[in-house]
Amino acid sequence: MVGTSRFCSVMLAGLIWAAPVMAESFDRGQALYENHCIACHDTSVHTRAERRATSRRDIGKWVTTWNFHAALGWSDEEVEDVTDFLNRRFYHFMDKL
Repeated sequence: MVGTSRFCSVMLAGLIWAAPVMAESFDRGQALYENHCIACHDTSVHTRAERRATSRRDIGKWVTTWNFHAALGWSDEEVEDVTDFLNRRFYHFMDKL
């Protein structure tokens, strides 16, 4: 019984130590985008020459618009997370929302 208890303690300590590392590698904006947006369009919409977003603010407006039209119910923070992900991944605009 003591061996099992010690094993569980060591495993719990390992999970607690690893949790911040796992949390840092999770990108909620990417997860939301991949789970809700790719169904209607692929990433080429962000890399085409005639893309409509010309600033980070524009990205946020598009995310907000599609959040409404797709009835996703995202919070302002989730909209910001998706906007941030798209900007980091595809657009690289320097302006803020």
